[in-house]
Amino acid sequence: MLTYLRIRNFGIFDDIDIELGPGLTVFTGETGAGKSMIVDAVTACLGYRTSPDTIRSGERRAILELLISPPEPLVPRLNDVLEVSQDVPEIMIQRDILAERSYMRINGRIATMSMAQTIGSYLVDIHGQQDHHSLLKPQNNLSMLDQMIKGEISVIKREYHETFLARQDILRRSEQLNRDASQRRREIDLLSHQVDEIDKADLRRDEEEELKLEYRVLSSQRNLIELAQEAYERLHEGFQGSGSAYDQLTQSIFLARKIAGIDPSGDKLVKDIEQVLYALEVAVDTFRDYQRRLQLDPSRLKQVEARLDLIERLKAKYGSTIDQILDYKDSAAERLAQLLNADEILRELNEKLGQIESKMVGLGKRLSATRRETSVETAKQVSSVLEELGIPGAEFVIALKHQADDDGVPVDGKKIRAFADGFDLVEFLFSANPGETLLPIHKVASGGELSRLMLAIKTCMEGVSSVPTLIFDEIDAGVGGKAGQAIGEKLWQLSRNHQVLCVTHLASIAAMADTHFVVNKYEKAGRTYAEVAEVREDHRARELARMLSGTEVGVSLDHGRELLAAAKQYKQRARKTG
Repeated sequence: MLTYLRIRNFGIFDDIDIELGPGLTVFTGETGAGKSMIVDAVTACLGYRTSPDTIRSGERRAILELLISPPEPLVPRLNDVLEVSQDVPEIMIQRDILAERSYMRINGRIATMSMAQTIGSYLVDIHGQQDHHSLLKPQNNLSMLDQMIKGEISVIKREYHETFLARQDILRRSEQLNRDASQRRREIDLLSHQVDEIDKADLRRDEEEELKLEYRVLSSQRNLIELAQEAYERLHEGFQGSGSAYDQLTQSIFLARKIAGIDPSGDKLVKDIEQVLYALEVAVDTFRDYQRRLQLDPSRLKQVEARLDLIERLKAKYGSTIDQILDYKDSAAERLAQLLNADEILRELNEKLGQIESKMVGLGKRLSATRRETSVETAKQVSSVLEELGIPGAEFVIALKHQADDDGVPVDGKKIRAFADGFDLVEFLFSANPGETLLPIHKVASGGELSRLMLAIKTCMEGVSSVPTLIFDEIDAGVGGKAGQAIGEKLWQLSRNHQVLCVTHLASIAAMADTHFVVNKYEKAGRTYAEVAEVREDHRARELARMLSGTEVGVSLDHGRELLAAAKQYKQRARKTG
């Protein structure tokens, strides 16, 4: 569960910390006090996008810290993302938000946003008002239904998805081969010409660099001959009237020997100069050999120029390097072989398509059967919870259907469209009143009904969800009276197996909390600040009174106390009955 949250320079928060515990925790306060900013801080720590505009005015950065104590069964899964101690499993996430970018640290180490999102997917499930709107989008219904299914549906879906992708690949390849004969003939002619042109060039992968070096040497032969001749003359024969290096060294040895005749230590001078002379003689021989190899060869230069020009023409057509040209030739030759053997390949693809579709049908039927079986029971559960939430007689139905498609998969004598996650289209139907026609949710449900419907669905998902922390941000929108009381009771029931955090405006929900925080906004020295304080006993009754009528005295205060007493009694009865 989440155990600690610190917020610095985020929105109107200067520096606050919140210690969180198990059970149902609520956050209340005036509109605009910053309640939802607490949820935003948690989502930011879990790697989701946040704007630099959230940095408190006048500050350079916002810093958020979230401490999580994951349940022991989830530690092995978390260790796939980062190291978590089995003895004291704790995760500290820090998010630094700057104007130019954000930084994430997990347990003191730099981490990516995706790592934090993966951790969050295991540990925290956040539901806001936007989740109500997801009910209005039929494309979301299938994923919601699948989340409520226990067992191996994820394994079946993965196997089905693999066959779906394989079928798509076969259809794509078949379509390419099934083009009209004249177009195929044109493509064969073009590919044949291209492959033949590259083959005739007989390219080698390292050839271009070798040719460029040879061209540079051949085009500079006259200059190289002149340079080598001058160097040779300076070393051995003398240049333009000056003595050669060889003559100078020979004279130096003669003089050194004279020195050695007088001073025996001069012997070292003689030996050192002789070594230089020997090295010079080797260099002179090397220059002589180099000069012999140099010769003007205009015909070879033209051959190299022509070869480089051919390579440039091929590069303009088939790739920027010889490697790319040869790779293009290989792919073109493979495509050409396919076209030349199109009929045989098509026959093989059709056989393979039949095998793949047969497997798809088996997996797709299993998915449909599992969903159909689950949908009936789940719809009954949701309808029952809706009655508890103050919509007596409400009916919720999950309808599954298939879409006909002439190019689809043959299933029981009909061709139906195959989707990436099965054959099913799922529609949520709803009626708030007995005897009324069931219609799609987006056509009949009000805002308050959507809130309760979402909570009912989440309640039914409880048994299959392993996420330990649930966060509800104003899920009570458009709800009041007895319905609000029912939502509060249902949230508390959820909190018996999960840590539940809830931002609410309803006193009936706040009264059910195990821990109650009030968010207040105030002004100091011309700046706006927000604070978060836990309230208990009579202070809590006063906050409920404010939520009821805007005043903290009189009848409202009495009502607040009554709500707390009623909530206490409800919890006692629920604990006794298990």
